[in-house]
Amino acid sequence: MIVRLLQFSPGTATDRHDSHRAALGFAWFLQNATPTPFPDLVCERVWALPALDQPSKVQALLDGADGVVVATPVYGQGSPWFLRKFFEQTRGLQLWGTLATAFATAGGQHTGGEMALLDTFRSLQGCGCCTFTFAQKLTVIGMQQRSRPDGEFDLIDTWFLRQLARTCLVQWAARQHRSDGAHWARRLGVDTAYYLDFPDASRLETEVGEVCRWMNEPLTDPGPAYDRWSHRFGTDAHPPDGRHLPWAGLFPEPLGQRPEANCGS
Repeated sequence: MIVRLLQFSPGTATDRHDSHRAALGFAWFLQNATPTPFPDLVCERVWALPALDQPSKVQALLDGADGVVVATPVYGQGSPWFLRKFFEQTRGLQLWGTLATAFATAGGQHTGGEMALLDTFRSLQGCGCCTFTFAQKLTVIGMQQRSRPDGEFDLIDTWFLRQLARTCLVQWAARQHRSDGAHWARRLGVDTAYYLDFPDASRLETEVGEVCRWMNEPLTDPGPAYDRWSHRFGTDAHPPDGRHLPWAGLFPEPLGQRPEANCGS
């Protein structure tokens, strides 16, 4: 099973790299599902922006994987322009049977994250993908407008991210044999009626507390924190630098240089 995680953050709106850090957490949960890792899983983490103006590369990124996962920030109350530009290059692409999902980081809970995901799902469906979420949940992680410091992931954010990653595994198993899907759902703790047994604070800490702290560490100590992420994956996990791209002038200026922003970069 090949899951390709396409990460779209240019990391210019803030220096927090929200969607990049979320993508690292998602990839970790995907590759380290308990009680045992999912057999034959390959997770490919790809920064998608350099392919933006090359239709053949865009289509190559979407083709050839069993599952596609899109990780996006939110600009201006909805989808960032570069995400829309990416999907404009997919005309005629045939991805029948490919599983696909997405998650977003947004300035807050009401700053357009749902629109970014709905746009993304519609584009993936237009290519023939079979899209899904974790139960009825659209995984939008609000990084502002709450009691925690801006940019800091909460335990519940991390838990929903983990459940979406595990849903990828369950959906893949169910495509092979429906009974296998039910088996892996029970084994991985994925339940469409999760709200009937919602985890309390203690259970959240036990299940996702460590990874939540890993995802937040770059906010205060970025260099060593990303070094540790690179060591965990065995590949470079530092955030991409979009300043060298030909269209870098279209990215937003850093948050501190503007009076306000709705970005979850």
